[in-house]
Amino acid sequence: MTASSEMFRSNHRAPRVDATKCKTCQRCPARQTCKLKALVQFEAHELPYIDREMCRGCLVCVEECPHRAIVVE
Repeated sequence: MTASSEMFRSNHRAPRVDATKCKTCQRCPARQTCKLKALVQFEAHELPYIDREMCRGCLVCVEECPHRAIVVE
C-alpha cells in the first residue's frame, strides 16, 4: 500500500450498499462500472458489498445504481 492510498483511505467516505434499497440485480450496473472490482457479489441472490481495501472513492457506483442503493457514509 502506498502512502497516497493510505492517506486516501483515511480521508475518504466510503460508499456502502443499503440493504433496504438493493434489488440484487443479476447484471448490476454499478458492479459492471467499477474498474477496480471493489463492488463484490459472490452469489446472484446475495447482497453485494464494497471492499474498502479496493475502493478508491470515485463514486461511479453511486451514480450507476438504478435503485440508489449505494450510499456514501
